Amino acid sequence: MKFSGNDVRSHSFSSKMRGYDRLEVDAFLFKVADWLDQSVRKNEQLSLQCKDLFDQYNRLREEHANLQKILISVNELRDQATARSDELVEKAETDAEETIRKAEAEAEGIRAKAEKDIEKLREEIEGLTTQRDKILTDLYETFLSQIRTLETEGVRMGVDLARLLEEESEEVAEEESENVIKLNQKAEGDAS
Repeated sequence: MKFSGNDVRSHSFSSKMRGYDRLEVDAFLFKVADWLDQSVRKNEQLSLQCKDLFDQYNRLREEHANLQKILISVNELRDQATARSDELVEKAETDAEETIRKAEAEAEGIRAKAEKDIEKLREEIEGLTTQRDKILTDLYETFLSQIRTLETEGVRMGVDLARLLEEESEEVAEEESENVIKLNQKAEGDAS
């Protein structure tokens, strides 16, 4: 028979005149029910762990069998490769000698072409250096011309500014003079 904690908690007993203390029995039943719930949970966890371990064991057995097959295949391939490598080494040595001869001839051609290209590049560099120097000289002369123009314009603006300040100063002096005359006339008018 299978019980859960709720089964124990909800079970009721018939009461008789002389019997156990109902509160003590209920308290004990609740403790037993809690313990039973914990045991069921632990049992479920252990069952899950056991299933996981069994699945892992089966996977490992399959992997082991596959690795055995792979190992056999690798050994067969190694034997075939050893036999084939001996043939290939011999052919490679012959091919290498021929390739070296071709490479040396090709390298000589590349070296000669590179020397021509280097000479051409040197000539281009000289031409570009001359162009650069001319551009720098032109820029320098342009900057000097601009500086002279700015200096001339600055002097002209200074003269214009001085003239404007002088005119403004004369206008202010005339205004003050008129204000003084008006004040004097007003003072004479007030005095009479």
